[in-house]
Amino acid sequence: MLSYTVNHTWSEIVFAEDRSVTAGQMAFEYLGHIFPACGLMKDMLTFHGVLLEYSGYGLIISAPSGTGKTTHARLWRDRKRALIINGDRAACRKKGGIWTGFGIPWSGTSGEQVNRSVPVKALVVLERGGENCASRIAGREAFGAVLPHVQCPAWDAQLTGRMLGLLDDFLRNIPVIRLRCLPDGEAADVLAKAVEDL
Repeated sequence: MLSYTVNHTWSEIVFAEDRSVTAGQMAFEYLGHIFPACGLMKDMLTFHGVLLEYSGYGLIISAPSGTGKTTHARLWRDRKRALIINGDRAACRKKGGIWTGFGIPWSGTSGEQVNRSVPVKALVVLERGGENCASRIAGREAFGAVLPHVQCPAWDAQLTGRMLGLLDDFLRNIPVIRLRCLPDGEAADVLAKAVEDL
């Protein structure tokens, strides 16, 4: 239904055809799937996760779809006056040597996106749990928890290698917190305390 061509350096995308009868909606959404690969060529990582701004810093909340990241982000918005910069994707690259999160126009079903940037303080891996508990993880544990949330065309060896190098740098500089939680306000408080203690 859709046809694009992308040059070998991922620097140019040409939209060729749309037979989807969606008035460009499907074409726009699919472009959002191509964007992370193009971003990698500009040293940008894209995470499947919510990007929040709180007290001048960015917080990325990653989780598989349906786990509760949108619910948790809205708790931060409602209880802590956090700004949801993007409700589904966090695009990050170094700006002045600091990992920074950027708003992008693709935000999944959340429909929440703001054209804004913020320095990233932590990445949170959200899991459902029987109680609210946050702990910092590092090394292989952090890598294994974060890697599934990085958007990358796994069939492209060059881009996969580039992604792995960027992710290594990201994880050396940005703390990772595992949050096992219930969908309640206390979960936001527990995470806020863990972030303050970094």
